[in-house]
Amino acid sequence: MKKIFFITILIIFKINAIFAENIEIINDTEGDGLKVVNHSWVKIEYTGSFEDGTVFDTNVGKDKPLVFQIGMKEVIPGFEQGIVGANKGSKRKIKIPSMLAYGEKGAGELIPPNSNLIFEFKILDVLNPNYEKIDSEKLENLINENAVALDIRLDNQWKKTGVIKGSFQETAFDINGKFNVYLMDKVRALAGAESQGIELIFISHDGKTAEILGNAFAEDLGFTNVYVLDGGIQSWIKSNKPLVSYN
Repeated sequence: MKKIFFITILIIFKINAIFAENIEIINDTEGDGLKVVNHSWVKIEYTGSFEDGTVFDTNVGKDKPLVFQIGMKEVIPGFEQGIVGANKGSKRKIKIPSMLAYGEKGAGELIPPNSNLIFEFKILDVLNPNYEKIDSEKLENLINENAVALDIRLDNQWKKTGVIKGSFQETAFDINGKFNVYLMDKVRALAGAESQGIELIFISHDGKTAEILGNAFAEDLGFTNVYVLDGGIQSWIKSNKPLVSYN
């Protein structure tokens, strides 16, 4: 389990650069259900075709919806990009440039190299991530109730801004993106007898890295009360909350 966890978060941490290119939304009929965010679970009905209209894949009418978690590299980047921000019940038609699909290699005999793809899909269901995003007020309340707040930023960031009183410091990723394997030991030591039932909060610079850790602890490691400070330490500062010097 630990090996899978480490591999998962390292892969996710390195794929953000893929999203420099953008998809084109051709048609968009908005739904009225839960919004798709990073790490949402989604159930999708879709049809994929080439620009000439030739269908290469569909699950429509097969009673086999596609189910996956956003942000886990389970589908091509452009398809995921086209889903984020939509709602349950949304119907969209999108064009995905080849670099956000299968690129120069293609996909076997099914997808030729450098193919732009068209997807039409309906979002049948959306479930929230198994961690909760919280604001600065709730973070402060949880710390006062003895929750474990873990600041996973870099040492130089702690020194520059200061840290939240009552939080603990343990860097998750170094400046080169390498995961700190001792972070799990830190969490176990802080959790003590409460183990996976502990109320655990991750704090990062802008909230993004904390989301990666929050999802991994909730999904892969079975922690049941995981929170992420939405917007990271930046949101705390914007809320004019106090910081203390890091020694």
